[in-house]
Amino acid sequence: MKTGIFRDELPGERKSIINLLMTGYLVVISILGYMAFYLTIQMGQIDRVIHEMQPASMTADEINVIKERLSMTANRLSNEAKWIAILGGLFAVIGGIYTYNLVIRPLRKLVAYAETGKGELPEIKVNNEIKQLMTAITGDPTPPPEKQNTAKP
Repeated sequence: MKTGIFRDELPGERKSIINLLMTGYLVVISILGYMAFYLTIQMGQIDRVIHEMQPASMTADEINVIKERLSMTANRLSNEAKWIAILGGLFAVIGGIYTYNLVIRPLRKLVAYAETGKGELPEIKVNNEIKQLMTAITGDPTPPPEKQNTAKP
């Protein structure tokens, strides 16, 4: 006996909103985590150079070359850290817009329809959780057509 309101997914059907969103978030987190790891390794190498350096046995030119190279590396890593922040913010905005369009907007329409019995049902082409919920509420897998003109020309 089926106790839930959602039907079982068909074999090979992968239309779950949660799976889609979580996969996207895991990919983004993995990319940003790798970039942060890269920056940590680079900063560790800078730290090692600074601590292993023996200024007493170096000429002024050698010290100036090391200072110049460390300064260039610090600037490059600073720019990469800024790009990580920009990229992470961009991914967050895109993910938020995608979540809003995929989940929040259709749910608002569905809640308004369920509360009032009027309004426009969202048009959902894939059989995801929201379409299954709409089917459970309306009893029809397709939304009712809008007011059609029955007058014949």
